[in-house]
Amino acid sequence: MSRLLEFILGSILIAVFTIAFMFFSALHYILGGGSVANCLWRASVMTWVDTNGDGRVNDGEPPLGQVDIHVDDVQNQLMSLNWSVRTDKDGDTQLNVSIPGCVDTIFEIYVEPPGGYSLTTKPRIEIHPELWRSPGRERVYYFGFIPDR
Repeated sequence: MSRLLEFILGSILIAVFTIAFMFFSALHYILGGGSVANCLWRASVMTWVDTNGDGRVNDGEPPLGQVDIHVDDVQNQLMSLNWSVRTDKDGDTQLNVSIPGCVDTIFEIYVEPPGGYSLTTKPRIEIHPELWRSPGRERVYYFGFIPDR
């Protein structure tokens, strides 16, 4: 008789723990639904060899690959929001930055000039993402370099 009683009590305990687990899982799911959403800011960066040094992309000026790009949130003093990314052989890279709570912020994009090159454009570009104003607009930022002489 004691084995039957142990089996029944064990089955009841398992059922109670299963129901409690389901209840707390559902409660966690419901309460977690009100969490703060994040927005994603996306942009492209293009780097090129500015052979005439005018700061504009002209016909015949080649892309410059292997340039490190950084993004800082200067409004909230958060540095290196996306670990440095590097341009590909076509001088292109994509930036994807999460904005917790979709709050207003100010970003700063900057580059590390590769050895043997100097910038012909601004070294830092200040960005006001304002995601709600133009959510589908592609954003491209340019950095030109001239070989050191």
